[in-house]
Amino acid sequence: MSRTVTFGDEDEGPFYIQHIHRSGSFERTQHMHEMYELYYLYEGERMYFIRDRSYLILPGDLVLINRRELHATSDSDKLGHARVVMNFADSFVEAALVEAPFLLNAFQHGSPVLRLDLPTRRIVEDILGKMTQEASDSLLGQNFAMRHYLIELLLFTARFVRMHPVTSPDHVSPLHRKISTIVRHINAHFAETVRLEELAEQFEISPAYLSRMFKEITGFSLVEYVNLVRVQEAQRLLATTRLKVIVIAEQVGFGSLVQFGRVFRQMAKVTPLRYRQSRAT
Repeated sequence: MSRTVTFGDEDEGPFYIQHIHRSGSFERTQHMHEMYELYYLYEGERMYFIRDRSYLILPGDLVLINRRELHATSDSDKLGHARVVMNFADSFVEAALVEAPFLLNAFQHGSPVLRLDLPTRRIVEDILGKMTQEASDSLLGQNFAMRHYLIELLLFTARFVRMHPVTSPDHVSPLHRKISTIVRHINAHFAETVRLEELAEQFEISPAYLSRMFKEITGFSLVEYVNLVRVQEAQRLLATTRLKVIVIAEQVGFGSLVQFGRVFRQMAKVTPLRYRQSRAT
């Protein structure tokens, strides 16, 4: 059973918000997209893999995920949860960023998880309550109101990371810590050949167990994760350089232009050239 309030289009943007309450298990979701993401947990627990490690998300945690940052959510041992998730593009808050460029500072912070105390939870939940109420009623100025409340929330996050020493929560277990170490190794060496057997030997873990636990903890198979990291870097190079596509394919670790094009389109839902054109507009 679930109860849902939704506003906007998750795939199209420039702004999307969903408030949902689920009483049972929820299938793992995994993403890499061009939007910023904010996630707030009201009740229950969730596992969240972000960037290079997994986190146990608890009630009162506010999660901030930067554009093109790999992330996946899954059930913890405790089923059922209530949360708000929102995605937004730069364009949705573009005018505000001219006057207040610090609004997105929290997305560059060392930890993507802000663990809020009771007073700050009330501030965030008040803003989110106004946003979900706005999503429930189609009133005059609905987009304007959503933008206003989002800017209020972003200002809160920017001030919070400026005023509070935010440290990453502990790893859930030693195994989660080891998988995080392996992920960081892949992130540093993705342009090289990455083989399961060599990783298993280097990190002293059996290949079968590594394959199974990597998928369980990160939400991605090893091959899928390596390809996603390569596509992520290719997107950066396509958007910020004039390198030829074949050169980018080689630099990020693909063996051929055909393989690069196929994997890039599968992951990004667009060809490399179309992606570059869209970043230039």
